Amino acid sequence: MNILLLGWTVVTAVPFLSTVFRYASPPKRKGPVTAAVATTGDIPPHTGKTVSLGNRPVLLITTPEGQQRAFLANCTHLGCVVRYREEENDIFCACHNSVFDIEGNNISGPAPRPLPQLPIEIDNDNIIVTVS
Repeated sequence: MNILLLGWTVVTAVPFLSTVFRYASPPKRKGPVTAAVATTGDIPPHTGKTVSLGNRPVLLITTPEGQQRAFLANCTHLGCVVRYREEENDIFCACHNSVFDIEGNNISGPAPRPLPQLPIEIDNDNIIVTVS
């Protein structure tokens, strides 16, 4: 009876532990991803937009002066998705109130590092971003 009970425990525990391990481990990345994610007309000056590139959120900003910027949109504190606040002209994480300037530098809150800025290219009004 003990052997049957042990066998049943192993048979039910293995799929459960496998699922937990796959959930807890990050997905494997296969190198840089480059794609056109928006057009310059999609993001007028003094606005921002969050888009997806691969499986990563990217924050696109057009500064009040008209410069295009792209950042990984995951807060450097715990990874929540950040957004651009037009009224304050900053980047904000609502999870724990981290604030970043439009250069990606952390201004306040628990975020320990600046937001990673991504290379950006403009080609025929297409905004092309690379995430590594």
